[in-house]
Parts: sequence; C-alpha cells; structure tokens
Amino acid sequence: MVNQFMRSFAVRQAHASRSMLLMAPGWVRTELGGPEGRLSIEESVPGVVDVLLAKLGRPGLEYLDYRGRTVRW
Repeated sequence: MVNQFMRSFAVRQAHASRSMLLMAPGWVRTELGGPEGRLSIEESVPGVVDVLLAKLGRPGLEYLDYRGRTVRW
C-alpha cells in the first residue's frame, strides 16, 4: 500500500527535483521488532542517516535499506 502511494506521489511530483526515499531500517531489536532482531538501534540508525545524507539533492524515488542497497518493490 505504501509503495503504491509513493509511486503515485512520485509521478505527480515528477517536475520537482527532490529525493524521495522509502527506507527499510532492517530487523531492529525494539519492542516492535522483538528481542530476536538482528540489529541494535545503534547499528541501524547511523546507516539510515548515512543513506539519507548520501541521497540529498539526488532526484527520484528509491526504496533502500539501511546500507543503501535497493529493496525490491
């Protein structure tokens, strides 16, 4: 559902030269992710921030993980 919304939004915003990202933070050990999560918050968040900063000023829509790898739609 979110993917469809973002793709639709990106098409309507094609004239704008902005970065649009969907981010997959990984399986993080949190209350929601549970104790079996592979990553700590301290491992996931810096990766997410690094990816966001690397994509600044690069137009288009991408779905990426916390390491900057493309996630299949």
